[in-house]
Amino acid sequence: MPKPRKRRPLRFSIYRSSGGTPLRLPPGELLLEYFSDADALAWRAKSEDVQRYHYLWYFELEAQRATNHQVLVDAVRAVAGVTLELAGWGRAIQYKYSDTPLSCVGSTKWVGGRFNYGVDIDSSRFAAFPALYLAEDMETGLREMQGLTRESARGGLTPNELNLCAQNGVAWIGVAGKVFNIFDLTHSKVLKEFARTIATFKLSKVVRDMETKLGAVPLRLLETAEDLHDSFMVENWRHNPSVMNTPANSQLFGHLLSLAGFEGVLFSSTRTGNKNLALFTRQFANSSSQVRVLKPPASARCCELNALTYAELE
Repeated sequence: MPKPRKRRPLRFSIYRSSGGTPLRLPPGELLLEYFSDADALAWRAKSEDVQRYHYLWYFELEAQRATNHQVLVDAVRAVAGVTLELAGWGRAIQYKYSDTPLSCVGSTKWVGGRFNYGVDIDSSRFAAFPALYLAEDMETGLREMQGLTRESARGGLTPNELNLCAQNGVAWIGVAGKVFNIFDLTHSKVLKEFARTIATFKLSKVVRDMETKLGAVPLRLLETAEDLHDSFMVENWRHNPSVMNTPANSQLFGHLLSLAGFEGVLFSSTRTGNKNLALFTRQFANSSSQVRVLKPPASARCCELNALTYAELE
């Protein structure tokens, strides 16, 4: 019986030719991609134009948000906050962090969370602030952490099997407590007054001319509560923060909610349809809200969120 051949790992090489000379590859190698210096320069110029266009329309809208700041704050304050009992709620974290089960440090890393700014967004304009993210059930928490929908599979494992394992271990942190003044974003009707104000926003001819120059699809401004809600819950909300260095709509809204005095925002999971909760921990400074970990390890700290401990979670 012949001995099986040992598979060699793939190797990648980079070659550079000059003056239009045809590229000669060694036997057995395949050309995966080829581009010229002119192509690279053209791509760089196009990238700079796209970034310039993004900043142009973004900060035109940001100026209008600033002008209407108090109107927008009043629009969200007109919505009555809800109270939540957290029986059955919790969060999924990597096992290595289980000694600090309510720590919010991770929420400000990279671009942040869906409703809070992280340190890698332009900090001169958008100062990072923490949030504690909880889920109403274990499946939702695990899928949010893994970034998987119910239909997603990985490595031949079913979605349910994925809930039982992770590369570095997973801990489900059960919590209890009661939180007050939570903005309920599980439906769009609470955004009607807010949407009525932003529906008046306009973009200049300079922006529209640049769209034509770039051949870009004309930017459609949000005008209805339904459109606004959809923009908060979009799957790829990290695009603007990670690529364009500006916050997502949901992050801007989370910041506005915290300025308006709300202690958190309740929203539906895009993974399971069940509920998630983002708590703005700094709002707990003058609050009677409390969140505590159920049966934490003896060595654990950051096990309770309340008016006395909120700063310790950062």
